[in-house]
Amino acid sequence: MIVCGRWCALTLSAVAVIVVGCSSSPSPEGGEGAVTLAVVNGKIWTGDPSRPWAEALAVRDDRLVVIGSSDEVRRVAGGARVIDAGGRLLTPGFNDAHVHFLQGGFDLASVQLRDARTPEVFAARLREFATTVPAGTWITGGNWDHELWGGALPRADWIDAGTPTHPVLVSRLDGHMALANRAAMTAAILP
Repeated sequence: MIVCGRWCALTLSAVAVIVVGCSSSPSPEGGEGAVTLAVVNGKIWTGDPSRPWAEALAVRDDRLVVIGSSDEVRRVAGGARVIDAGGRLLTPGFNDAHVHFLQGGFDLASVQLRDARTPEVFAARLREFATTVPAGTWITGGNWDHELWGGALPRADWIDAGTPTHPVLVSRLDGHMALANRAAMTAAILP
């Protein structure tokens, strides 16, 4: 978690390159070029069990070159941009690599329900999306979150009238629940 103000995007970029085992001594001369960014006066979790916390870091281009005290980093900062973190917490960039790539791509091209805050908005988005695709086209994806509107699970009768010619099978954002409309349930019945 990075708690920050206006410099959050820049800091995220810098901190995302933190690697376990990086040097704590100020020796940026070992590589090409000068330090391009320094962050001082922070509370930096390094992810390194032998030295889990630091106060400052220095970056050259896209590489972390120094992690240590604010004094150490200031000594090597030279003309680099220096950001005072104001005691805020910085962590390495976290990456949720649990994306199901193909399904995630298909979901981007489907109805967006993730931020639907009421059952009415949920139903309206499905109804509106149905007008953008040919009759008979399955509507999938969605990634709805019923907790946004108080926890009532969505029901087929919310969406049947707005999607009579489109089978709908939309999932909850965690993939552990799905909602099918009457057209989808009819299509699922074997002859």
